[in-house]
Amino acid sequence: MITIRFFGSLCDLTKGKHVFEVDPGVNQTIKDCIERLGVPHTEVAFITLRKNFVDFSRIVEDGDLYCVYPVYPYSFEIDSEFLLTPKFTGEPKFILDIHLGKLTRLLRMFGIYAEFGIVDDTSIVDRAKKIGGIILTRDRKLLMKKDIVFGYVVRSDFPEEQFKEVYRRYDLKNWIKPFSRCLECNGNLVLIDKSFVIGKVPPRVFETYDEFAICDGCGKIYWGGSHYEHMCERMKSLLD
Repeated sequence: MITIRFFGSLCDLTKGKHVFEVDPGVNQTIKDCIERLGVPHTEVAFITLRKNFVDFSRIVEDGDLYCVYPVYPYSFEIDSEFLLTPKFTGEPKFILDIHLGKLTRLLRMFGIYAEFGIVDDTSIVDRAKKIGGIILTRDRKLLMKKDIVFGYVVRSDFPEEQFKEVYRRYDLKNWIKPFSRCLECNGNLVLIDKSFVIGKVPPRVFETYDEFAICDGCGKIYWGGSHYEHMCERMKSLLD
């Protein structure tokens, strides 16, 4: 038997349980044992055994006690050579599974890159690898695929709470650019001259508003109507 102790946010994935006694069988790695308990490798920052760092390939032995720490948060610095999941740097690009449509729109509302609509798990993984993206999902088994480096299991069932989780996890405050991205297709919004929208928006809208933007992807036209004011209020409440 071996013992595995989880810390911090990893316990969200184990129904709050911290310590497990595991009968690993023969020639099992610590990665195999951790993921058997429902914790994807993308959620693990580092692992220790008798106060020494070990990697996922460690073959477990009877009597071992492993301490498993989450990517976020931990309050002390760890040398990068011991991190099993590297810290994500640069502007985040998210690929969301088919169950996270409302979260996708919230991220786009804040100007965060968020792809959505890929149904097949293999295609999601391939896309994440191609763009160096982060997979967001409710399906923890998806993140157990060995080719995935960056991924997060969204805990909450509610879009607003889901947004707050992702905001904290990936420190999104430096990347927020409200109303710079299309809510429908993730394209960039570009300001256009009012004359461009003649005949393309309702006459009352054309008469009332002077500023318009268009998506450089799907061509949808945006303006600051009552929906804009509602979104501003919603964004403020989320950041508060």
